[in-house]
Amino acid sequence: MKSRIFSKRSIFVVASLVVLASLLFVSSAWAIETRGGENVTIGADEVVEDDLYVAADTVTVEGTVRGDLVAAGGTIRVNGGTVEGDIISAGQTVIVNGTVEDDVRIAGQALLVGEDAQIEDDLIAAGYSLETEPGSTVGGELLYGGYQALVAGNVGENLRGGMTAFELSGEVGGNVNVEVDGGGAQPAGGQFAPGPPAVPIPTVEPGLTLTDAARVDGDLRYESSSRGEIASGAQIGGDVSYERRPAEEVQPAQTGAAAVLLESLRRFVVLLLIGLLLVWLAPRLVRGAADTVRSQPLLSLGWGVLDFLIVVVASLLVLAATILLAIVFGLITLGGLIPAIVSIGVLTDAVLVVAFLISVFYLAPVVVGFLGGRMLLGRFQPERAAGRVLPLVIGIVLYVILRAIPILGAVVAVIVVLVGLGALSVWAWRTVRGGATTPPPVASE
Repeated sequence: MKSRIFSKRSIFVVASLVVLASLLFVSSAWAIETRGGENVTIGADEVVEDDLYVAADTVTVEGTVRGDLVAAGGTIRVNGGTVEGDIISAGQTVIVNGTVEDDVRIAGQALLVGEDAQIEDDLIAAGYSLETEPGSTVGGELLYGGYQALVAGNVGENLRGGMTAFELSGEVGGNVNVEVDGGGAQPAGGQFAPGPPAVPIPTVEPGLTLTDAARVDGDLRYESSSRGEIASGAQIGGDVSYERRPAEEVQPAQTGAAAVLLESLRRFVVLLLIGLLLVWLAPRLVRGAADTVRSQPLLSLGWGVLDFLIVVVASLLVLAATILLAIVFGLITLGGLIPAIVSIGVLTDAVLVVAFLISVFYLAPVVVGFLGGRMLLGRFQPERAAGRVLPLVIGIVLYVILRAIPILGAVVAVIVVLVGLGALSVWAWRTVRGGATTPPPVASE
């Protein structure tokens, strides 16, 4: 049973990300605008002509974004505004209460699709709580993985997902296919952030519930350890199929699906934002390290392994030197200098470790992803392979897809870290020695 659930989860995550990759790949315009700060607001009369990438504590969109909206922060609101492309967003609270002319992909603690929301294509979401209010419309499919969902709006096509608590009081134009059960699971709403979300989280009873207002034009299929509560007034156009499973098998399926999808969305948003900063602020580093991986992959791999050993040894040496100097200065009656010596030693060790972790978790995937996207574009769209943004986005999407695949994802992560880290070291060493070649000019997009 566990392997079957794992397969469903993987297909769900990879399929949604493949759709994202295809949309990004065929996009015709890749001019972008970035914003950041504590609070970012797109006013009601403001029009952003390009894709908008933004990171802030609070992001509010009341105007128009002609392209995609990629946002990360504490609270993201599309409040009466219009996004003509996709919304890709992760935050503690994500509120969509405007018009979105393409897909919406969101992750967070409290996800709200307001009564004025008009999503013309699919809604893919992961988190603790999803609520779609009466009057809202999802033109395509709704896919959700998380703790609970309250769907009171309209869904034009199919509704699928895995959750602990699910209530339907809206209309679904296609089939409903869900895995839903209490199964002893505990609410996890407080784990995302120390403070409460920007919107109240509704209470949804564990298990499946269809109210009198619920309408399903197609089939209703659900898997649970107990039968759902289907009101007499609920309208189901097709068949009702119920599959029973033991309660102890419920929790791994639900939390696993939500965790994988949420982690994939978070990884994509974080790597994309960091990558965009790098290709603008340090394009020579990204292109230089990517060229090193392509021309000397074995050398990069070897240096990546060596870098791990160097960091471990260097950290131990700094620690040992700090202790030794503290002892020596104590013996020669210069004990007043001991606090300063210890502080310098600890700070040096901390800087070394933090820099190494940043390189491992962020810089290496960005470099290798950029190279992968550039190589892929070189085969299909050579004229666009020299740009900054498109190769980066394509490469990160592919990396996130591969990371979501069981077993293979772990292997890919190790190889990317070792090769990317080694390439950064080789490029930095050559640059310091003055031997690094100047990369070709970066084409604008």
